[in-house]
Amino acid sequence: MANTDLQILPRKLVGPDLLGLLTLGMYTDPMVVYREYIQNAADSISESGVQTGRVDIQIDPVAMRVTIRDNGPGLSQKQALEQLISVADSRKHRGVDRGFRGVGRLCGLAFAESVSFLTRRCSEEPVFKVRWDGSKLREMLSKQTTIEDAIRDSVSVDAITGGSYPEHFLEVEIDHIARFAAGTLLNTQNVRRYVGEVCPVPFAPDFVFSNQIVDFLGENKPLVLEVFLDDENIPVTRPHTSDLILSETSGDCLREIEQINVPSLEGAEYAAIGWILHSSYLGTLPKSLGVRGLRARDGNIQVGDESLFEHLFTESRLNRWCVGEIHILDPRIVPTGHRNYFEPGPHTRNLENYLKAIIRTLERRCREASASRNTVRRFGRILDDIKAVEMMVESGYLTKDATRNLIDKKLKEIQALRQSEKSKRHPEQNIKQLDAAQDKLLEMKQARYQCTVIAGVKESEMTVYQSIFSKLVNVSASPQAAMDTIEGILAQGA
Repeated sequence: MANTDLQILPRKLVGPDLLGLLTLGMYTDPMVVYREYIQNAADSISESGVQTGRVDIQIDPVAMRVTIRDNGPGLSQKQALEQLISVADSRKHRGVDRGFRGVGRLCGLAFAESVSFLTRRCSEEPVFKVRWDGSKLREMLSKQTTIEDAIRDSVSVDAITGGSYPEHFLEVEIDHIARFAAGTLLNTQNVRRYVGEVCPVPFAPDFVFSNQIVDFLGENKPLVLEVFLDDENIPVTRPHTSDLILSETSGDCLREIEQINVPSLEGAEYAAIGWILHSSYLGTLPKSLGVRGLRARDGNIQVGDESLFEHLFTESRLNRWCVGEIHILDPRIVPTGHRNYFEPGPHTRNLENYLKAIIRTLERRCREASASRNTVRRFGRILDDIKAVEMMVESGYLTKDATRNLIDKKLKEIQALRQSEKSKRHPEQNIKQLDAAQDKLLEMKQARYQCTVIAGVKESEMTVYQSIFSKLVNVSASPQAAMDTIEGILAQGA
């Protein structure tokens, strides 16, 4: 556009609705308030140069209030005025700090009547309070006032003296939480689960792989916060534990760990590092465990959810078989505003390309495990079928032709199984069982065994029963199913 054309632009280029979108309309999941405020605490504590910090969360269902306090360095009165009132004017560094857009600080307004910030840097200073009135903000925005006037009318500031406040801290009060969000935000169990999955909390002390993960991360070891809920003495931990049971039926668990390294585009440093925990890959892991899926963390805070990298899998379901985590190191791989993926660009594509190669190997491992289980099931199914065939033949339930056809059919199935599994190494016990089953079938075929009496059936009716039972075998799902039906019929006659 030429400079002369600027004269025809409208005088007002940004309307008040933009403020509403940034504060009231950007977030839909109430739980993000815990991520955003703990993320801000992590940035503040990290800036002070320590590797650990503390966050206390108080949930008050009666007052419909949540309080989140951190032991970071806090803010002076001047800093509080500059940082807690301005919108989308963050002093944080893009690609370095966990938050940098200056928007998430007000996410609580989307789910409550007000959000207040209390802070100070030292005990000699009063506690400085900045309160955002969500109801007033909505009212001002509906009048189409300017953004600046909406902020001035919605924000109040106070200095508080006295009280039992820490020497330095920052506290967020989310007050009069809306009913539609209360069931989520005020549920302690939900909060514990969410914080454990998403926020920078430690692994459980008994997690056998925690030391190896710390070794993998090396000098890139991220900040870890101790987060306490409602005055509990034990901090929230990640959902990974040594006794995590991945399958209730098989007792499968996490067995070994593999390190992941993703080089940067230049190849001099790593763009990301991480790990995959291998199991027996029995199938989809329960969502309730909170660990499934190849996930990503930036600044030790989860980006997106378990489905983040599903689009890189050839079969998305296989992502839900896995347990893994990628820590982003390259500051040029930047989470989106909603923190549900990464901004597009060459460095994000580089990450995706390397992860695809890792994922293909992971998928191959899943499929091999699945194929092995299928083979075991095929062996077991044939062995069960042959036992049922043996019982039917010896009980005289079938005609001679049906007996011969059934035996031949099972011999062909054994041969087909051997042929299809020829290139695979199977446990010697499986092979021996299959050999014994085949020998038994051949023995029955050579003996041409044919019983002339069926218990509970008159001799004159034998051929009718045998004819019916023989047809039943042909339409049943398996010899065992036919055997169960036949015995059920005979039991009725008795």
